[in-house]
Amino acid sequence: MPKIALIGITDEDMKLLGRWPWPRSRYAETLDYLKEGGASVVAFDMFFDMPDVENPKNDKILSDSAKDAGMVIFPVWSPTSNLFGVRPVDGLYKGRLNENIEIIAEAAEGIGHLNVFYDNDGVARRTPIQIADSDGRRRFVPLSLAIFLKLKGINREMVLYPGHSLKIGDFNIPLDSKSCIPVNYINFEKQVHIHQSTNIKWLEKIGQEKPITLYSFSDVSPRNENRIPAAKFKDKLVLIGIATPGSEQDVHVTPFGRKFGIFIQANLLYNFLTGRLITISRPVYTISIVTAFSIIFSILTFRSHIRGSAYLLLSGGILLLFIVLAIITFTGLILFQRLNLMIDMVPFIAMSSMLIVTCLVVNLSSATRESVMRNLELNLLLEVGEITTAKRGSDHYSLDVFQDDVRITSALAIPSKPPVELLEPIKRITHCEATALYILDDETKDYAYTASTDLDRIKVDSQRIAGVVNKWIQSDAKPVWIDNVSRHPDLSLIENNSVRSILAVPLITKKRTIGTLYFYNKHVSKISPFPEFTSEELRLISSLTHQISVAVENHKLYTDIHNIFLDYIKSIAAALDARDEYTHGHSKRVAEISVGIGKELGLSEGELEFLELSAIIHDIGKIGISESILNKPEQLTDEEFNIIQSHVVKGSKILEPMSRLRALMPGVRNHHERYDGKGYPDGLKGDEIHLVARIISLADTYDAIVSNRIYRKGMLAEVALKEIKKGAGTQFDPKLVMIFTDSMEKILKQ
Repeated sequence: MPKIALIGITDEDMKLLGRWPWPRSRYAETLDYLKEGGASVVAFDMFFDMPDVENPKNDKILSDSAKDAGMVIFPVWSPTSNLFGVRPVDGLYKGRLNENIEIIAEAAEGIGHLNVFYDNDGVARRTPIQIADSDGRRRFVPLSLAIFLKLKGINREMVLYPGHSLKIGDFNIPLDSKSCIPVNYINFEKQVHIHQSTNIKWLEKIGQEKPITLYSFSDVSPRNENRIPAAKFKDKLVLIGIATPGSEQDVHVTPFGRKFGIFIQANLLYNFLTGRLITISRPVYTISIVTAFSIIFSILTFRSHIRGSAYLLLSGGILLLFIVLAIITFTGLILFQRLNLMIDMVPFIAMSSMLIVTCLVVNLSSATRESVMRNLELNLLLEVGEITTAKRGSDHYSLDVFQDDVRITSALAIPSKPPVELLEPIKRITHCEATALYILDDETKDYAYTASTDLDRIKVDSQRIAGVVNKWIQSDAKPVWIDNVSRHPDLSLIENNSVRSILAVPLITKKRTIGTLYFYNKHVSKISPFPEFTSEELRLISSLTHQISVAVENHKLYTDIHNIFLDYIKSIAAALDARDEYTHGHSKRVAEISVGIGKELGLSEGELEFLELSAIIHDIGKIGISESILNKPEQLTDEEFNIIQSHVVKGSKILEPMSRLRALMPGVRNHHERYDGKGYPDGLKGDEIHLVARIISLADTYDAIVSNRIYRKGMLAEVALKEIKKGAGTQFDPKLVMIFTDSMEKILKQ
C-alpha cells in the first residue's frame, strides 16, 4: 500500500521562509522536487484563487511545473451554507464554487473538492460524494477520492446510486442517506508520524511503519541546507496544505479533536486505500431487524412473571436493562470495528428500554401503592431531617450594605422564624387542604397560633375548633383524629362551614407538650384514595413530631438567648448614661435617630438591629474616663480633651475580647471619623468609614446640638439641621446629610 505524506506549512516554516503567502514559484520548486523523487500523486489542500499581481510570471511557473509533473490535483470548495441550504438532487450538491485561477486549474491532472459536513453535535463526520457549480455541469468528487482514482488509473464512468453507493468500475463506495461518504476516522496520534531530522535508524524505521508521515514545508525547501532527499517521496501520495498551530484556517472538529483539513483528506485517502469504508445499514433492514428482535424479546419478557419486593423487581429490571443495552452497544461496536458496518442502535435501545419498562410496570402493578407510599414516607423523612439539621445561614441579616461583616451572622443572628418550612412537605405528603402550627405561650400557658400553610379559606373556622381541641391535647397529650367535624358531639355546636375533617398531633419534648400540629380536610389521591385521614398517615406524622418538637424548642431557646443578649447591651448603655444627668438618654436617642436614617436607606430588619446596637454602645469607652472630666463645666484643657477623645479607642479595646460584641466595633471606634479624613482615631475618610459609623456620627452630632449640656443649653432643631448641612462633605457623608435633613424637615413641618 502506498504511503501518504503530508507537507504542512507551519509557524517555523514562515519564520524560516518568510511571511505567508509565498511566491507561487516556491510551490513550483516543491513540485519539481517531488517529481524528481518519484512521488505518485501530489495534491494541494490550498487555493491559488487570485492572480499574482506583483509578479504574474509566478502563476505561469506553477502552471508549467504542474503540467510537467502530470500528477498534480488542485481543489475546489463551496461555502458550506450554500450546500446545507439545498437538498441533493440525484446525490449531487449544487452551489457557488471557489476555484483556483484558470491558468493553474488548467494545469491540473485532476480536481477534487474539500467540503465536509458537520453533524448536530458540531463534529465533521462526512463529505458529499459530489458537488457542482450552480448549473450542475462541472462536478467534483472529494480531493482524497480524486487522488485515489489518479493513483489507480481509474477513468471509468461513475455510477451513482443516491443515498446508497457510488460505483466506479469494480470499486464500490458506500454512502449514507444524504449521499455523503462517512469518514472512518483513525487515531491521528497513533497513525501519523511527525518527521524530524534524526540519525537514530531504529526510530526512523518505527516512524516509517506508520501509514501517514507529516513533514514540514521547510524539510523540502531548497532554502534548507539539510532538506531531506527527494527519494524519500518515491511512490508516495503527497498532500500539501496549512498546518499552522493556532491557525483557524481550514480547521475542523473531529472525534479526535480539532484537526486541519489536510488531515481529514489524508484520513479519507487512507480509508480508500485500505478499504476501511463505513457501510450504513439501510432503514428497511434496521426496521426489519428491530421488529423481529422486539417480537422475540417481548415473548421472553412477558412470559416471565417475576414475584418479589418492589426493590428487587426494580433493581432486577434496571440491571437487565443495563445488560441488554451493553450487549446492543457492544454488538454495534464489533460490527463497526470488524466489518465497518454502522447500524443505528437507537431503535434497538429504544425498543429494548420500552419493553423492559413495560414488563416492570406489569410485574409491579400489584405492589404500586405500597411501593409509592413507602417512597413518599422515606422522602418526607429525608426532607424533614434536612430542614431540621441543615446548617443554613440565617436570613435575619442580609448584610448587603454592610459588605464584609459576615461575622455578624454568628454574633447576632437567630433563626428568623419558627420551623414553618416543615409544614409544606408534610402537607404535600398527607394530601390535606391546609396545616397549622400552635405553640405553647409560656406566659399565658395557652397554645398560640404561630404559622400555617394554605389556611386563608378556613382560618376563622379552624381557629374556633383549635380553641377546643388544644385543651384536649394539653390535658391528654394524645392525637385527636376526627373524620367528620360536623357530627362530633363537642364540635358540632361550633359555627363551622369549611372544616370537614382534622388530625391534630401533639408536639412533645422532655415529657412536656409544647405545641400542636393540625391537618385540615383530607383530599382523595391515587396514593391515599380515602376522604379521611388513615392510620398510616397518623403513624407517618407521629414519627416526625419529635424532630418538629426539637426544632420548635430550639427556636424558643435561641430566641430567649438572643433577647438576653440584647437586654445586656441595653443595660450597659443605661449604666453609662446614668453617670451624667445631662447626657442621660443620649445613647437611646442616638440609636433612635440612627435607626430612622437606616430605615430611610432601606436597610433590612437585621441590619437595623445591628445599627441600633452599635449606636446604643457607641460611647462605651467613656466608662474608662473620670467623671470629673466628663462633667467639668469649664473649658477642657488640651490634655483633658485628648482623654475625652480616647474613649473611642477605649471602647474598641473593651469590645475586643468579647466575641459576641466584637462585630459592633466599627460603630464604637469610628463614629468620630470625619468624611474629609480629619477625624480620629484612624483618620479614615469617605467610604473607608463604615456605614454604621457614618450614620452614628451624624445622629450623635445632632443629639449633642439639641441637648442641654453643663456648659450650654440645647439649640433648636432648625439650628441643628443648618449646622449639619454645613458639615456635609467635610464632617459628614453628604448623602446621609441629605436623607436625614429632608426627613427631619418633613417632620418639623407637620
